[in-house]
Amino acid sequence: MSDHEIGYRKPPRKSRFKVGVSGNLKGRPRRKPTPLSEIIHGVLSAPMEYREQGRVELASRLELSLKILVDQAVKGDPNAAEFLLKVRAHAQRYGDAGVETLQIENWLPDYPGQTANQKTQEFGSTGEADPLEWWHRPEKRSGSPDDS
Repeated sequence: MSDHEIGYRKPPRKSRFKVGVSGNLKGRPRRKPTPLSEIIHGVLSAPMEYREQGRVELASRLELSLKILVDQAVKGDPNAAEFLLKVRAHAQRYGDAGVETLQIENWLPDYPGQTANQKTQEFGSTGEADPLEWWHRPEKRSGSPDDS
């Protein structure tokens, strides 16, 4: 019998980690830094309580800052009014910087292993694809007000 104790948290000597040999040679991977835009979005979209006409309301910080800006503009602050109009013009021009989701249905591959990018490139190269028609002309559906 061996001279050392075997039990809870005391494994046999032959099955212990060898000295100088690591089980994880590369070590723990570093965490990817969060982009500044995501941090700003998280801070501005966080809910915040405020009082309005004696009641406690809940809104995002971005919404509250816009309410304050509108209040200042209504009270006669020309800088607030100018900035508010610039923010509005920017929002109308570029829209929300959120994530857009594109859902494609019934887009089966022509051959096994064909990717969506390959199918799109091949479809575009045949000359059948007119992207301007896809994006700028809405589909006419039966029962829509456009039908005459």
